[in-house]
Amino acid sequence: MKSVALAVVACLLLSITILTGCSTDIPVYSLNQKFTLSPGKSAVIESEDMTITFDKVLNDSRCPESVTCIWAGQVQVLVTIELDGRKETLTLTQSGLTGDPASQLYEKYVLEFNISPYPQTEQTIRVADYRLEITVRI
Repeated sequence: MKSVALAVVACLLLSITILTGCSTDIPVYSLNQKFTLSPGKSAVIESEDMTITFDKVLNDSRCPESVTCIWAGQVQVLVTIELDGRKETLTLTQSGLTGDPASQLYEKYVLEFNISPYPQTEQTIRVADYRLEITVRI
């Protein structure tokens, strides 16, 4: 009887370990609430049952702040949006040398976003250091 009880306790502990190891811990936000994602991270807009994932930086050709360039450049990031049971990828593009957030329409939503950090002279931005600051509005 004692060994059966030990086996049950061991199974329960294993189940708890497996379940807590699989938790997603995706942060939840509201419409009109600004949030920040790093590459590979997701957020949920609860009232819309929408999940936004910052997949990766596609390119960053923005002119560094202390340099005079012919073209201001741009940065493009790929996001995945899950909404109404379907997944779609979307490229968000922000021009260089602007302090204002960019915006893009997605269905009935306006995505206002800013991609940081801004390039500096003789400094390479590591992929893991990029951040997508975003607000979803209707």
